[in-house]
Amino acid sequence: MRSTLKTTLVLCFILSFFLSACANSGAPAPIPAATTVPNPTHEPDIAADLTATIAPTSAEPASTPAVEFTSSPPAECRVVPVVPQADPQAETQPPAETAADHSYGAENPAITILSYCTYQNPACRTLVQNLFALEEKYPGQIRLVLRQYPQPEVEDKSLLAAYAAEAAAESNRFWQVNDLLYQRQAEWTSLKTDEFLPWLAEELVLLGISKEQFEANLNTPYIQERVVNAMRDAEPLMISSTPVLFFNGIVVKTRVNIESLEPLVAYFLMQETAQTTCPEFTIDPQKQYQATIKTEKGDIVVELFADKAPLAVNSFVHLAQTGWFDNTPIYKVIPGFIAEGGDPSGSGLGGPGYGFTDEVDPSLRFDRAGVLALDHLSNGLNAALFFITYAPMPNLDGSFTIFGQVIEGMDVLNTLRPRNPESDAIILPAETIITVTIKEVD
Repeated sequence: MRSTLKTTLVLCFILSFFLSACANSGAPAPIPAATTVPNPTHEPDIAADLTATIAPTSAEPASTPAVEFTSSPPAECRVVPVVPQADPQAETQPPAETAADHSYGAENPAITILSYCTYQNPACRTLVQNLFALEEKYPGQIRLVLRQYPQPEVEDKSLLAAYAAEAAAESNRFWQVNDLLYQRQAEWTSLKTDEFLPWLAEELVLLGISKEQFEANLNTPYIQERVVNAMRDAEPLMISSTPVLFFNGIVVKTRVNIESLEPLVAYFLMQETAQTTCPEFTIDPQKQYQATIKTEKGDIVVELFADKAPLAVNSFVHLAQTGWFDNTPIYKVIPGFIAEGGDPSGSGLGGPGYGFTDEVDPSLRFDRAGVLALDHLSNGLNAALFFITYAPMPNLDGSFTIFGQVIEGMDVLNTLRPRNPESDAIILPAETIITVTIKEVD
């Protein structure tokens, strides 16, 4: 879930970076916390809510006592950007793209993905391979900008490799050498430092670059200056280890596998189809409504509390009737805690383009299984993200808007495949919400 139910994921999110240990697991390392801003409305490092620290490890009722709270003021809705805007003045904003950068993909992209990497880092190899796979899957929508940030103090040949790639660029062979260095990383990283350049020179002959030309390029001062200048320009980012990744100027913390990267792409693309107004209020708070959540495993029927949470119910009805939930993933299933859906991107970050404040009522509590509630967007508002509890969760009381209760289908909920993108070593495919239908109850 998001900002209070999740620790991001951002995003080892929705979403966290690792240090050197994650080079083996395929996860990137972080820009230090001092240079990131946790609130996406200021300079987000995309994160979400329901914190993992409150998730019980079994279906046993939570032992936290019920908390006292009062009813919230009437909820208010407002239009909000799906993806928070990066602050161009922030220190964590990467330098603008220049002619010296190596980029690939769309000329007018919806998403510009910028990475800081080193050729010697296994996580960078995985990341770059997957970024090219994403660009191929979303043609005309993604632009990749690859920057090297060598760390010779921990990766002995990373600086030489960066110099070599720039030298190859002088002979219009940058992308070929980029692929060579990553694809055969295991072979050359085992060499001694003084063996690396002779090995590479032999390989470059096969790419049409003579040893003499390569050596001349390599010894040209401005070739090395490109690498040094790129490192100097990135100093305000305080990069401690690579990879570091930006989507449209926003630093994201995520695993580098395709199962984690693709939902982020889908999330950033949601801005193009965002709603530009809050939904018209069409329900009658005095009437009773039921929603049927049709899944691959069967139906889950919920009673909606239109009288207690009218804005939440109205939004849910609006989204259901406009097809928002159709064929979307149940992207998080934690037995004994919650199952969560409502985000077509599957990232746990996406919203429809509007958000509204909480509607909490002391008569509605997380005192049983099957409670239907809204998770927060990263700005603290509610919109489309919803979760259903597997057990009593009194420690959530007063913090999230409850707007329904499962009346049929807990058996279906219990058959959903466990899946937690924030912690699973292998992320299994999400099961699908086929559709959500609404009916009035006499």
